Amino acid sequence: MSEADTVTLANGNYTMAGNITTDMMNGTNNDSSWSNETILYIAEDSRLKQFGIWYQGIHGYVSIVVCVFGIVSNIMNIMVLTQRNMVTPTNYLLTALAIADMLTMTSYLPFAVYFYCVTELDYEYNHPQGWIVYLIFNTNFIITCHTIAMWLTVSLAVFRYIVVCHHTLGPKLCNLYRAKITIIAVFVTTVLFCIPNYVMYKPVLNKGTTGGYWFTWNTFIKEFHKIFNFWLFGVVIKVAPCVLLTVLSSLLIHAMRLAEKKRQRLKSQGKRAESERTSEHNRTTAMLVAVVLCFVIAELPQGILAFLSGVDNDIFYNVYIPLGDVWDILVLVNSAVNFVLYCIMSRQFRSTFKEVFLVYCLKPKHKTPNGVQYSTIETQATKYSTTDTKL
Repeated sequence: MSEADTVTLANGNYTMAGNITTDMMNGTNNDSSWSNETILYIAEDSRLKQFGIWYQGIHGYVSIVVCVFGIVSNIMNIMVLTQRNMVTPTNYLLTALAIADMLTMTSYLPFAVYFYCVTELDYEYNHPQGWIVYLIFNTNFIITCHTIAMWLTVSLAVFRYIVVCHHTLGPKLCNLYRAKITIIAVFVTTVLFCIPNYVMYKPVLNKGTTGGYWFTWNTFIKEFHKIFNFWLFGVVIKVAPCVLLTVLSSLLIHAMRLAEKKRQRLKSQGKRAESERTSEHNRTTAMLVAVVLCFVIAELPQGILAFLSGVDNDIFYNVYIPLGDVWDILVLVNSAVNFVLYCIMSRQFRSTFKEVFLVYCLKPKHKTPNGVQYSTIETQATKYSTTDTKL
């Protein structure tokens, strides 16, 4: 999942464990030849190593909680954002982002259960071939979904920047049609872009076990391919979006300050309706900036360390590797947190959420003479009533 990490060493026996997904993107191979090589670099008494070993023991359980919450919350995001009164270009992009995040956590959940809670993420363990096939699939699938989520977040920031800072271009460039085209382009381009990574690994019978399987390079993979993958996925694909999002966030925050000054001026002039519209516009921008900054906080430190790891092996083994599972949980939390941000920062989202879920769940059910249950529901999008009683 974190596309450039890691292998961590467990306790004192130097057994291979840790975040395989990140290791597979890093141009490194988790086979038995790793043990002696890794020992040469790892500082045995490193506090980060001790922390990595401790956290590895609870990572599976923490991941399960985050994934379950994230899957449910993103399903609710999709249901709310696709309501008729919520259809906007921004919400189209947020819906696609929720789908990508949900798929990321759906794929990671069985991985966390099996490799962290039921067995060990260890090449010496007798893993069935099916689970190693799933490990390779899970790696590629999560990389694809997470890369899609990254560039959808960039697209969101670009759309909002155009709407906020270039009012005349906003309606022309940031409409529903262009939002759909952007989503399709991000999905298709990412899949094509990730094809070189899909062919890197294959499952093999592990000679050090009694019938267990692990993974190794495909025979046609050359050293250039490994190095290219590390720099592309481990560094460029992480750092470039973060730089873009940091710049766009700064511009949006500046625009929000100007809009707040305008709102105060309108309020002082007694133009209450215009002041309220500006305030709501600012809240939407602030929510999207929060979504963007959460992404930057989760991804930028990993991208910087990946770059430094490419320059200095000591940083890779003594800093990056012990934090491998931490990178994963940061990505998972970032994929799950958007629902909380929407609820806190968007009045329209809260209102629609209540209509979609709370009103329906809490509304007393009535029965027709033939025993069929029905209720009276009134929403902003479609107002109707099956009785004379209004909510």
